[in-house]
Amino acid sequence: MNHPGEAARGTGMILRLLGLFALVAAVVVVTSTAAHACDCADLTPAAAKEHAEVVFTGTVVEVRRDGTQGLGPPTPAVYTFRADNVYKGAPAAGFTVSSNVDTASCGYPFQQGTRYLVFARSDTSELIEKVPGVTLASSLCAGNVPIDQGTGPLRPGDERTPGHESLAGPVDAEMVTALGAPVRVAESASSGARTGTSAAARGLGWGWIAAGSAVVVLALAVGFALVRRRRAGGG
Repeated sequence: MNHPGEAARGTGMILRLLGLFALVAAVVVVTSTAAHACDCADLTPAAAKEHAEVVFTGTVVEVRRDGTQGLGPPTPAVYTFRADNVYKGAPAAGFTVSSNVDTASCGYPFQQGTRYLVFARSDTSELIEKVPGVTLASSLCAGNVPIDQGTGPLRPGDERTPGHESLAGPVDAEMVTALGAPVRVAESASSGARTGTSAAARGLGWGWIAAGSAVVVLALAVGFALVRRRRAGGG
């Protein structure tokens, strides 16, 4: 017959081990997140345009955020833009672009009602998780710039917030020259918004999996310890 004191000591040891396991899982999550913090290379305006598939100015008219995927990181946000000038790519009245929701994972925080110079592409090197039906994505590293309201082509000084940090640089003469002449989007254009893509840093997934596993193991072990305690007390 098991002595109640032995059962209690066994339960205490199990709980200490589970606490250690949970601590290790937490460290894995933090380390994984830090390792995948956003690290962007500097861009010239010409390089920003070259790397993008689509470059346009437009205003955010809709923002969609679907939350998280179980224990994983938040799903990318989807932004719908009303375009006014297209500097690269097929002209369209609107574009739909996805981006991660936080800057640590290189997401760009587009704000509804704000006009931007946007650099977007379909291949984001697995930086942003793909969103079904959205083929374009942008990131903090793309060189996006918030600009003054309006519908005309960009001119030097049109930056909405002077001194705003943009990897492609401010809206100055160099930027305007690199962009070239845009195609004006007719307000009566009936073409639908071109869709955009997204992809959350996949390395973060392993950290969340470890944390989820710790929770499951903890629950099972606590249940097992309680059963042993009841059996010891009944004996």
